[in-house]
Amino acid sequence: MELVAHRFGNEARRAVEGAAIADLIEIDIHLWRGRLEVRHAKRLWLLQRMWERWHLLERDTPVPSLEEILAVLPQSTPLLLDLKGWRPKMVSMVQSIVGEERPIVVSARSWWLLKRVKDHDGVRILRSVGANWQLWLVLRLRRPARASGVVIDQRLLQPEIALRLLKRSPMIFSWNVDSEVRAVELVDMGVTGLIIDDPDLIRLLHSRPRR
Repeated sequence: MELVAHRFGNEARRAVEGAAIADLIEIDIHLWRGRLEVRHAKRLWLLQRMWERWHLLERDTPVPSLEEILAVLPQSTPLLLDLKGWRPKMVSMVQSIVGEERPIVVSARSWWLLKRVKDHDGVRILRSVGANWQLWLVLRLRRPARASGVVIDQRLLQPEIALRLLKRSPMIFSWNVDSEVRAVELVDMGVTGLIIDDPDLIRLLHSRPRR
């Protein structure tokens, strides 16, 4: 079982904090006007403002580049790179910056992006599943996926669903895990990666024996 610091990689200070307590640091990556931006917030095209959870962010909200975040992390720090949007060009740009030496997990809600990920020993690939229709689809794909597994909203997971997913792939990551009780339930289902916002919960689970 791996512990992932959710969104910690979107700020340099939190990325360093997350690297000290978690197995992987999640980074949300957007391609905006030729630059790889690290942010979870979305942009309003006309207003050129960012918003998150239905609130507009301040115009001067800092948006680091992927290079800036990587600069504060050791080369050995494993990353979960969540590719936002749909533009295929982003994949090659990300991998050219990250390189092949750093261990990475790459996920995307736009599954076609994952076909462009350059395969090497340090990369794992996850289809992101955040809605029932995506779950329905991933459970009915006829051919074995190139992806190593899925990363799925924990609200969609029940024991029978987890069992069906594990028959298709060896790896299930799940977000956003917000309690020790739910973490234990998910691990008992066979979930192999827990994506967590709360640093105290990460520390608590980190101190427990791993499965």
